[in-house]
Amino acid sequence: MLTNFWNGEPASTTPNSIDPNQAFAGDQGASQLLGQLNRAQWEDWKQRFAPYVEQLAGEATDPNAATNAATQAKDAVGLAFDSAATINNQSREKYGIALNPAQQQAQERMNVTGRTAAMASAGNEARISALDRQQSILAGGMGLSNIPDRVMNQ
Repeated sequence: MLTNFWNGEPASTTPNSIDPNQAFAGDQGASQLLGQLNRAQWEDWKQRFAPYVEQLAGEATDPNAATNAATQAKDAVGLAFDSAATINNQSREKYGIALNPAQQQAQERMNVTGRTAAMASAGNEARISALDRQQSILAGGMGLSNIPDRVMNQ
């Protein structure tokens, strides 16, 4: 019966287990052990790290990343302006304040101008940020070590 070199317990016979005592078995024991270790490390890397590398590669080469980021940013700004308008209307109603037609037009014009400017700015910033992120991934600045608590800290 084989025993584990490190703790003296019986060596596991599962295919993924490696018996360190094999290094002393025969003429090629150490070479075979090194081969098993290398294969085990490669399989471990493929299982734990390769999915993240594939994900990063997909993000780095996604031709729609900038457009999608800009669209999401514009949608978020639109929702924020809609919420602000609703809150303003509810506040006026709560206090019984009504705007005359000229005030309503001025309010609408101010809202449309602010909304348009904010959406354009948010879309541009998101587009630039997405392109910067892609370039950083491609340049190696955003590898697996930059994913907190997900890969390198396992």
